[in-house]
Amino acid sequence: MPESPDCLLCGTDRFETVLEGVTDLVWRKEGSFRLQRCEACALVMTRPRPTGEELGYYYENAYSGEGDQAEAKRKGATSLLVRLLGAHRLAAIGRARALDPSDRVLDVGCSYGGFLKVLRDTVGCTTSGIDFDEGSIAGAIEPDACDYRSGTLVDAGYDAEAFSVVTFIECLEHDPVPLESLREAWRILAPGGLVVVEVPNWEGAWRPVFGRFWLPLLSPQHLVHFSPNTLSRMLTEAGFELRHSQTMFFPLEGVASLWLWMVELLDIPPAGSEATWRTPFHILLFLSVIVPLWFLVEVPSQLVLRLVGRSGHMLVVGSK
Repeated sequence: MPESPDCLLCGTDRFETVLEGVTDLVWRKEGSFRLQRCEACALVMTRPRPTGEELGYYYENAYSGEGDQAEAKRKGATSLLVRLLGAHRLAAIGRARALDPSDRVLDVGCSYGGFLKVLRDTVGCTTSGIDFDEGSIAGAIEPDACDYRSGTLVDAGYDAEAFSVVTFIECLEHDPVPLESLREAWRILAPGGLVVVEVPNWEGAWRPVFGRFWLPLLSPQHLVHFSPNTLSRMLTEAGFELRHSQTMFFPLEGVASLWLWMVELLDIPPAGSEATWRTPFHILLFLSVIVPLWFLVEVPSQLVLRLVGRSGHMLVVGSK
């Protein structure tokens, strides 16, 4: 059954609705959701939110799969895009402290382990990964080079001070208990260790433009929608000292959000049908509209938004 928890940051129960009728526009599964903002601390949450089997339904075949689908997603974890994003993240983390081969890194929500491979290949550090999606862990890349586990961080039972770096890359927004997870990260970090959190930025410039079609909403899988202030406050509440904060260059959110809006407007494919973009009309639309806009608008605008701190993703580094 859905639940409407108190604020996951300050614990109050006073909310105002900021967005209605949010649906699963990526995998096109049924359901309509509401986003509410805490009147005390301004944290935005999906509320009420699905739980248990209902939430599992929305994750089914979303991040892993079977057969050819699983193999395609696994190969994607080593793609050029993943390597470039990994290098971008390493550069951002380096503004707090450069990583080196002595670091022991745990990536929470590691998926197939793409970022961990970047760390091993470029830095040479020891890596571990955990993800509650069992399919991703079963197909994780280079399993002999990394300690992979399935489950949640809160239940994993890692030893105290076992790691020097804990990362939550596009993960904490999925977490039903994000403050508990950050406190567990504090417990398993050695003194001086770093926590790295990358999440969508609720204050990104494209979000009010596209509304419920803004790709980083990714409802209902995203349960928490952070702003720079609410994310920084949650890290502080967990015991961390803030070391560095920035928005990230992520040149997909504008054109991808536009694509979701166009698909909905033109009803292609009809609501309730299997998600696809491979019809001739989709391909024509993609090549004639999305590709030119990516070069002419998306990339230049992301560069500007990154500089002024208004892009749709942000990364924060804290220390123990």
